Amino acid sequence: MRCFHCHKEYKLTLGKLGFRETCSQCGRDLHVCKNCRHYIPGKPNDCNVPGTEPIKDREAMNFCEDFSPLKDSSKSMDSSYQKAKDLFGDEVEKKPKSGKDRFDSLFDE
Repeated sequence: MRCFHCHKEYKLTLGKLGFRETCSQCGRDLHVCKNCRHYIPGKPNDCNVPGTEPIKDREAMNFCEDFSPLKDSSKSMDSSYQKAKDLFGDEVEKKPKSGKDRFDSLFDE
């Protein structure tokens, strides 16, 4: 797994991560939603596990027992962006249209 903040790589022993472990490079907590494979922004409680307790700070240590470390660091932080890019291709890269441009595009033929 990698730290969600600085992307330093960690090798987990027995696949477990302690609740209070921190990154040796940036000092951030590692047992956080943004390092979990169940973290999916937009889902209820931003979690893929139904019925999880609400977490206020996704970057702070928590005691979630459903925590499962991300194995693929590319899913950390930019997973929503990558999914959008997969769906819409280069359209994601383009500058968003202004409100006027979007309104005018309603009447384009």
